[in-house]
Amino acid sequence: MKRNWGIILNLLLVLSLVVGCSSSSSSSGDSKDADGKVTLTFLHRWPNEPYKTFYNEVIAQFEKENPTIKIDQVTALNDEYKQKINVILGNNNPPDIFFTWVGEYGDKFIRENIALDITKYFEEDKAWSEQLMATKPFTSEGKHFGVPLYTDSKVFYYNKEIFAKYNVTPPATWMEFIDLLETLKEKGETPILLGNKFPWAGGHYITSLNQRMVKPETLAKDNTFGESEFTDPMYVEALKKLDELQPYFNENTNSLDHEEARNFFLNGESAMIFLETFEAPFLEEAEFEYDTFKFPTVEGGEGTQTGIIGAPEGFMVSKASKHPDEAMKFLKFLTSKQIGEKLMKEAGMPSAVKGAVNENTATEMEIKLTNMIAETDDILNWLDNSIDSRIAKPYIEGVQQMHSGTATPEQVMEQVQAAAKSIKK
Repeated sequence: MKRNWGIILNLLLVLSLVVGCSSSSSSSGDSKDADGKVTLTFLHRWPNEPYKTFYNEVIAQFEKENPTIKIDQVTALNDEYKQKINVILGNNNPPDIFFTWVGEYGDKFIRENIALDITKYFEEDKAWSEQLMATKPFTSEGKHFGVPLYTDSKVFYYNKEIFAKYNVTPPATWMEFIDLLETLKEKGETPILLGNKFPWAGGHYITSLNQRMVKPETLAKDNTFGESEFTDPMYVEALKKLDELQPYFNENTNSLDHEEARNFFLNGESAMIFLETFEAPFLEEAEFEYDTFKFPTVEGGEGTQTGIIGAPEGFMVSKASKHPDEAMKFLKFLTSKQIGEKLMKEAGMPSAVKGAVNENTATEMEIKLTNMIAETDDILNWLDNSIDSRIAKPYIEGVQQMHSGTATPEQVMEQVQAAAKSIKK
């Protein structure tokens, strides 16, 4: 019965979002009020603080400066967003502006003719477009289909007090990493916290290990739509490396979500956690000193040993929008330097606007992490967003099964290869 109620609530959420987009005066089909005011629907994944206040204030400022345009927000948290966006974009009145990840996740909106080609806006306003970093992941065949909002990566955050207590230091190599984890476990500490209730979290680990273990050209091919095979034996070896970490994670990793795990780390209940760079502001609440280190190099790996994982994230304009000029006017405002600085200072997100992350808007840690991204040539996109969802789903769910002891690395890759093969047929 509990499961049935869960299904019912899930359906209600979908319906509420769809109805919100289709019946609102802000729908892209009929969005002009009697007084001539244009209303845009703005779909994003930040209904929580500090992002909620940021968007409310930015929209209020934009509407004050542009009294003929009204912005209606439709929001859903990260995991719900991923589940609902295809339904919402598929209804008769999709939102004018919607959030997207890059890689295959965003590419499908281009292929399916959902995203508007906004190249002309980039070319007509060079003062705006040339101040943006990380625009390439939003392009296809030389055309622009999205606007980056912020950059993001992932690193290990560690409790400096726990490290000092046992006289240990951040590892550079995988062997050093395992030795560190074993030492912490022997001392009675939980070495690493992982909340993998939603399996993208575990997917980030295997993204990093694939980057270290698999040749870049193989990764590039398998991350290309329609060409994925995942037959290279190093994919299994990467999963075996991940399996080596299992004794050092907290218990019940698949019952804990990412935010809960982060809160446990904030409470000093583990030595380390793998977090995104934009999560640094959450750690300002910690009562202990912390620092970060990159994912270790892996001996014997055939991949890139110095790269990082991550991607910019941003927005697309629906091709069905009746008001693309107004939609782009809002996106230009959202990605101006003034708002980029506000995004960094008040929401803790490293803006994709050049110069927005500085000593006046960011902490020393935020500047350090932003510079790390800017100075890295090799950035591998998150697994769950970079490949076809029909392959990504069994992949990250297979990792989840490994954490529960119900699948081996070989079995996971057999599932992935079968999914890739079925799509190529």
